[in-house]
Amino acid sequence: MDKPTPAPIPDGFVKHEPDDPYEDNNGLVYINDMGEGRVEVGLLADERHANEYGAVHGGVMMMMADAALCMNSRWHDPNEGAITVSANNDFVAGAQIGEFLQTRSSVVRRTGSFSFMRCDVVVGERVVMTSSGIIKRLLPKSDG
Repeated sequence: MDKPTPAPIPDGFVKHEPDDPYEDNNGLVYINDMGEGRVEVGLLADERHANEYGAVHGGVMMMMADAALCMNSRWHDPNEGAITVSANNDFVAGAQIGEFLQTRSSVVRRTGSFSFMRCDVVVGERVVMTSSGIIKRLLPKSDG
């Protein structure tokens, strides 16, 4: 079976080195800084992302959504950390090896301790997974 021709990387996405070793080892190496505290992540699906049927494994999409939910919950402050408390994922359609998957995220509500988030994982305009999550904000310690 021939390898699929990789999709082009969309405008705005650049390679970066993730802080998270899991994301780095799994190819989550594209980022698009949207400005105003928004960032999206991208992944060019290759053979290591395949499930037994040759499509992109759902765990890959969940990794992408988790990264985007956490990044967008605290992107406005690089000193703030983030940990997922809860995530709900719904698979809407499949994605294929060779396709470029990206996220589209938004903050629903942010409190002093938590961010309530939404995220779609998409291929072009096709939604392949929707996700919502509650993210614990790990605020920097004050010097006082």
